[in-house]
Amino acid sequence: MTVAPDFPRSVSDTFTATREQIVLPQGKSYLVRRDDYPNPICIWNYHPEWEIHFIPAAQGFAYVGDYVGPFKPGHLMLTGTNLPHNWITPGAPHLPGRDLVLQFDADALIGARSVCREFEVLHRLKPSADRGLEILGPEAIEIGGKVIELHESQGSSRLGLFIEILERVEAAPHKRILASEHFTATYNNVSDRRHRRIDRAIQIMQSNPGASMHEVAYLVGLESSAFSRAFRRLTGMNFSAYSRSVRVWRARTLLAETDVPITDICFEAGFNNLSNFNRYFRLETGFTPREYRKTARIRTRSLVSSVAANERSAP
Repeated sequence: MTVAPDFPRSVSDTFTATREQIVLPQGKSYLVRRDDYPNPICIWNYHPEWEIHFIPAAQGFAYVGDYVGPFKPGHLMLTGTNLPHNWITPGAPHLPGRDLVLQFDADALIGARSVCREFEVLHRLKPSADRGLEILGPEAIEIGGKVIELHESQGSSRLGLFIEILERVEAAPHKRILASEHFTATYNNVSDRRHRRIDRAIQIMQSNPGASMHEVAYLVGLESSAFSRAFRRLTGMNFSAYSRSVRVWRARTLLAETDVPITDICFEAGFNNLSNFNRYFRLETGFTPREYRKTARIRTRSLVSSVAANERSAP
């Protein structure tokens, strides 16, 4: 799927976010963790701390400021102070350890750069972090590997690894800025009820892909017309396009991980007939459902063989 339509460019058209409360471990400059998805904290949120976010093996949509676009396995992004963000994998029932999250008080570390020159890198990164920075190419996976290493390591060497991650982000040759200058200059970081309703709507759609817009609007307490406008403002997509994406994602999971007949998957994923299912599935993935199942199983067998080979060659 290509990038979804742009967000509106005015603050009045943009939903505010929920503030995430982050507590850094005592005596540490940063917090690194691995989160499952879905997760209660995986919502449209902001916080004063900077965040490096790595998603090794999942796909979905990234929302950063007024930017919305797809992400693929190996996705790595830096978000700065109070920049709202979220990563959604439509239709995923449960993805253990989907997210590696590294959070730190960059302002405090920038203030300490006179005595610890290594943190000068944060001062140089600040203009990019304020708008969100995506690392592209193989460097994203390499830096993500360092985040995983930091998560799993112990001892005093961790600070050096943390600084190495920051330096690699700055040095990465291929990257792009995400949120617009207008957004970061004017966005008001105060949560409101409208956003919470849309976030709840997305949760409903993920658990019930066949739900209609009228049903979802009713469940979150909005009139259909108001809900439709609000949904597009937050997600950058109209309800029908987003709903179709959720249903196709659910079908992909069932095709890859179960032996459920394709006709049954069609209805379980929320489609009304097999013809529409086949058409939209091919439009979203480039495969027919049957082709996708065959390809997914070849990939699974290859992964299993690779793991087994590594285990046999291990000393």
